[in-house]
Amino acid sequence: MRTGNLIKTTLFLAGLFLLLYAGSYLLLPYNSMENGFYKKANGILNEPKDTIDYIAIGDSECSVSISPLEIYQAYGYAGYNCGVPGQRLQDTYYLLERLLQNQSPKVVLLETNAFYRDFKYINALETTADEAAKKIFPIYKYHNSWKYFHFYMLKNLGRKAKQGPVTVYKGYEYSAIVKPYKSGPYVNKTDDICQIGEQPLFYLNKIAELCGEKHIQLILYSAPSPKCWTYSKHNAAASFAKEHQLTYIDLNLNIDALNIDWAKDSRDEGDHLNYFGARKVSDYIGTCLTEHTDLKDRRKEEQYASWNRELKNYLTLTGRN
Repeated sequence: MRTGNLIKTTLFLAGLFLLLYAGSYLLLPYNSMENGFYKKANGILNEPKDTIDYIAIGDSECSVSISPLEIYQAYGYAGYNCGVPGQRLQDTYYLLERLLQNQSPKVVLLETNAFYRDFKYINALETTADEAAKKIFPIYKYHNSWKYFHFYMLKNLGRKAKQGPVTVYKGYEYSAIVKPYKSGPYVNKTDDICQIGEQPLFYLNKIAELCGEKHIQLILYSAPSPKCWTYSKHNAAASFAKEHQLTYIDLNLNIDALNIDWAKDSRDEGDHLNYFGARKVSDYIGTCLTEHTDLKDRRKEEQYASWNRELKNYLTLTGRN
């Protein structure tokens, strides 16, 4: 009797495992939706393998400050903005770990605002458990995809997902809204240090280690943000960069060189840049990439012909074509 129950239990668990695995395969996104769940993670995963030379990653300060197509137009460097609003450093680490399965960037630009977004051990433990479950059963990650499932998707199970970028922005979140910052100068030098929390520091070190293992040049940068940035935060990031021999670009100390006009270049009163500010930052970052890296100009390479078409669309969108 006990043997019979054991067999039934084993068969049930095996059947459940197969059902979850098959369901995961059905609900994996066939192609990333331009403005859907997979805009960032699956956006870059849909790029042809090993075609992205640099990645910008971080929270919303990242997602709105670097436009890869601006850099591509001026310098020819092929990059992707993987910034996600509210991103914590453990999210950054797992996202970076995942995208490195498909891309081999030479440079990672890590925006520093998330350094100061602390979180509890239980949050980190939940994230670790979540990531482990998602690797085994993608249905856990894409459980809401049933809303977008259609039977025509069954015809495509044996086909390779369509290649090519999902959006003309390459991960950059375009906004031309203008809401000025009016509070005046905000750079007040101090020797104080805003300590990076234990958990963010743990994942920051893991990001640095991962980049080292993959022979990726890690560059820290701080986007202009009167509302989020302080000199004490600068001191903490600069200290970490010095300790790990990393390049650190603090754009808040280069507002004049950037020619940032806070009456025109912010979309929300100094918290985030708008498109006009991002153009200036992107050009400056492009110059820094030229000075500090050996990235190649891809504009005349046949493999990047689609980038030139996207650039044309992007320039039309922004009224420059």
